[in-house]
Amino acid sequence: MSVLSPRDIGIILTYRCHSGCRHCLYNCGPGWEKKPMSQETLRQALEAVTTWPHAPQVHFTGGEPFLHLPLLLEGARVANELGIPSYVETSASWCTDEAEAVEHFVALRQAGLQAVLISCSPFHAERIPPARTLRAVRAALDVFGPQGVTVYLPNFLEVIQIFDVERPTPLSRYEEKFGIEGAQRLLWQGYGIISGGRSGYRLGHLVPRRPAQAFAEADCVADVLYAHHSHFDLYGNFISGFCGGLTVGDWRDLPRLLADFSAGRYPQLIDVLVHRGPYGLLQLARDQYGYDPLPDGYAGKCHLCVDVRRHLVEKGDFPELRPKGFYENL
Repeated sequence: MSVLSPRDIGIILTYRCHSGCRHCLYNCGPGWEKKPMSQETLRQALEAVTTWPHAPQVHFTGGEPFLHLPLLLEGARVANELGIPSYVETSASWCTDEAEAVEHFVALRQAGLQAVLISCSPFHAERIPPARTLRAVRAALDVFGPQGVTVYLPNFLEVIQIFDVERPTPLSRYEEKFGIEGAQRLLWQGYGIISGGRSGYRLGHLVPRRPAQAFAEADCVADVLYAHHSHFDLYGNFISGFCGGLTVGDWRDLPRLLADFSAGRYPQLIDVLVHRGPYGLLQLARDQYGYDPLPDGYAGKCHLCVDVRRHLVEKGDFPELRPKGFYENL
């Protein structure tokens, strides 16, 4: 398998959303700038996807892409024009009226969009009334049919209806109802939480913490070089895998970037992560930039990586640590 050859590319139209969920790998939320990706940049991003001999499918995402419906419609049209299969990811935070949701989905389908993915979890339900999620699912099914709608994750459709569906549900309610161990199984293991982004900090109490040394043998070869799911963001960052706040390079110069990685030429911090993993990054940060490990340990190797990067971004100008808003919105 070739390096940096994902099957699915997310186009991040904006990092802004209504929610700022605790599990978010990209630290999205209402604190980001309101201006989304431009239409020109969106076309450039979609044209860049065709650089690969077998172009991956594309999903339009954020943040919340429905904050910018005209831009989303343009993305669907351009992807269709270029012959790229496309779908949209949404938290359904905008879905207050079912008839309006049907109208939006109809317009997107007519523009060439092929499917919808609706996020469903207690983490979203902490900020978004579950009724909006259920409404979006019904509207999407009405327009795209069962084959064109994915609920991520479907088993949580029942869970988010345990409490009042018209109001957001604090995660503490699950801890009260199921106990800390039950909540741990339901929320962390049941959802398959990755400890990057905010989750290591905001949800790390649900799993045992381990010292940095426990991750000494973990590398990031699969996460960075061979990720099936990656993103292009509105600032030009190519984010491989689920490594929010870490760019392997500029997607606007994708041919050169792919050539460099194929030849084993990686940026400094990427090289460390590929060959020595997050613990190697800790050693670099400790020895050269005064990093002190968290005394309580880490919820996972990605939590370790993010915490080290959070320190490094304050100590130097590392081009790999982009966008800066990721670190400002932890």
